[in-house]
Amino acid sequence: MASQEPLSGEYSPMASNAARAHASVGRQNPVVPRPLPQSVVDHGYRYSIAQRVQCLTLQAEGFSWKDIEVKTGVKQSAQSTIKKRAFQRGFRPEQDPRILEYYVEDGARSGRPKEIAPEVEQRLLDSNSADRSGREKSSEVLAYECGISRSSALRILHKHNLSSVKPTRKPGLNLHQRAARLAFCLAHQYWTLEDWKRVIWSDETSVILGQRRGTVRLWRRSGEAYEKTCIRQRWKGFSEFMFWACFSWDHKGPCHVWTRETTQERREAEKELAELNNALHDQLKMEWELQTAMRRLNLRQRPPGKKPQWKFIKANGKLVRESKAGGIDWYRYWQLILLPKLIPFAKKCQEERPDTLVQEDNASPHAHRHQNTVYAIYNITRLLWPGNSPDLNAIEPAWFWLKRRTTAQGAPQNRKMMKKAWIQAWQDLPQEQIQQWITAIPDHIQEIIRLKGGNEYKEGVQGFKRSWAGTRLKGILSSLQFIDRKEKQHDQSGENSDDEPFVDPDWEPSEEE
Repeated sequence: MASQEPLSGEYSPMASNAARAHASVGRQNPVVPRPLPQSVVDHGYRYSIAQRVQCLTLQAEGFSWKDIEVKTGVKQSAQSTIKKRAFQRGFRPEQDPRILEYYVEDGARSGRPKEIAPEVEQRLLDSNSADRSGREKSSEVLAYECGISRSSALRILHKHNLSSVKPTRKPGLNLHQRAARLAFCLAHQYWTLEDWKRVIWSDETSVILGQRRGTVRLWRRSGEAYEKTCIRQRWKGFSEFMFWACFSWDHKGPCHVWTRETTQERREAEKELAELNNALHDQLKMEWELQTAMRRLNLRQRPPGKKPQWKFIKANGKLVRESKAGGIDWYRYWQLILLPKLIPFAKKCQEERPDTLVQEDNASPHAHRHQNTVYAIYNITRLLWPGNSPDLNAIEPAWFWLKRRTTAQGAPQNRKMMKKAWIQAWQDLPQEQIQQWITAIPDHIQEIIRLKGGNEYKEGVQGFKRSWAGTRLKGILSSLQFIDRKEKQHDQSGENSDDEPFVDPDWEPSEEE
């Protein structure tokens, strides 16, 4: 719309640069232009950007105000205002005929004076960020404390990019646990990724029937809140089964679905345990007598009290099962996990990496003294792991992945379908995903050292950003969604869906976990 040739004089790049510089000064406080949309009929009060540019161009070409009004519809008084404002903002047609949008857009308007003083606004923000309770205050409470309306409080919070969201969940840590985490990280801060590649990561997770992982949303009408399909049940202290698995950088290890211990299995375990205690009795008694004699040498010639008598009890080394029927204890972990699965997998990994380590948490089935004897027999070294530190276990993210995978099309409704879904999901877990979880461990180590043993940081590989490319494509699912197309062809009967959930009262982590 602007003419390509100046009205008079030569075109000066220096003048053009000066005009742009002058325009940039005015843009230090950017304003929101309020032109009239092209589709809106002009009633003589506001004019669109196109009208203003056309008016200014015709004025520069020497047209009269009457001709300009006929061609653009801009009144004479408005023509003078447009020209005056453009020249004040640096428009010089004899030097640079180009018309910048800044020359013709509306300026900032002061609007109604603010009723909320900056001190009140700052007091609201300080009250919100003071502590945990402040973060949980509603906008209504914050507004009441500051003597303003709720809408004003919401406007202030949104102005400072504050939103009401779910809190971040992290395990609680006491001083002892923070110190243990810090000591572990300091001891392994110089481990490279090659060092972590020789670790076998293992753990268990509980699976609850009918529960879906992640934020669950559903579609319903206002009166359907208590429809059966809209209610999600929760069970306190119940789990359908425990799922155990392990993996390393090079291989995905075996998995195991825990089931109830039958009466026959319990009797066979008691018989085997009795034979094992009989074999250990003489050796443990000899060690006890030697230790007792050494202690009494340091006492007076005639120590008071009765002479200690040997008793074959748990405190003196007797192997005892204290779990209830059907629970998971050190004996079942030894018989069902260590001997048939974890030890053979560790031996396989030692063929490629002779210095392979096995990582386990401090749950009572893992920390039992008999397990140390088993590892020593097979010449396998364990990685001492600090308690209550899921961020230092590379297999922990696998449980989130598996739970999302197995409930992508809705949670399985019976035990048979759930077990089948978990085993299949473990088989489908890509090794590349496992390696990505292990790669994040060195970053976690550095973050924990920076926080003096704390866990107030975002887990995962640093610098990772989710890609939203392809979200508008039809017929394609993102990597976070899964559909098993063969599932529709399977028999949906399974076991009785009314079975009671499996209660595992004996799987309790120790105080360090």
